[in-house]
Amino acid sequence: MKTNSPNVLFNHQANLLLGKTSQVMKQKLLLILMLVSLCTGAIAQGNRTSASGTIVVTDMNSILSSNGTSSARLSNTNTVNVSRVRDLVTQVQSASYFYEGEVKTYGDAPVNLYTDLSSLNQVNNSVTLKQNIEIVTVRIRTASELNSTIDLAAFSNFPSLKYIYFISGSNTTSDTIARRLVNYDERFSIFYKVDKGDSNQ
Repeated sequence: MKTNSPNVLFNHQANLLLGKTSQVMKQKLLLILMLVSLCTGAIAQGNRTSASGTIVVTDMNSILSSNGTSSARLSNTNTVNVSRVRDLVTQVQSASYFYEGEVKTYGDAPVNLYTDLSSLNQVNNSVTLKQNIEIVTVRIRTASELNSTIDLAAFSNFPSLKYIYFISGSNTTSDTIARRLVNYDERFSIFYKVDKGDSNQ
């Protein structure tokens, strides 16, 4: 009588079971890798912060009142040309104004853009002369606007933009503004000032 002795080197039943388990494990591993890849991409497109992990928002008054005329380091990644910022904020420059869906431009190659928070999501499509814009001044008119998200992706197609300057008509802090910013780009230096006057600048 012939008996079946198991082949120690090759067991068909164990190999079949291992093959099915291996296939399921490969599928699970692939699913996990895809999920990790998607999450990593989403996080990378979300808030980009400075090397210290926070978005630095600087009080414009400290820049304007500083004695230095060359440059100041605001974070690990951003160095600001103080004299250039002073010129952009205090001197008359060619500028575009975008309020209530209407663009008005003064000068041939505007370096300043003035707008308000309610117009921010339309800026990218409405402002056509964006090649030379170095600073955008965004007016925050009401305290309720400080509770909304400020999406800096609106400025993604402004190649020369370096400075974003928020002027708030309500009391606020640099931390409050920093918490509202999304899609931060490290090429931007962010400033703010509380100004309860009614001027557009």
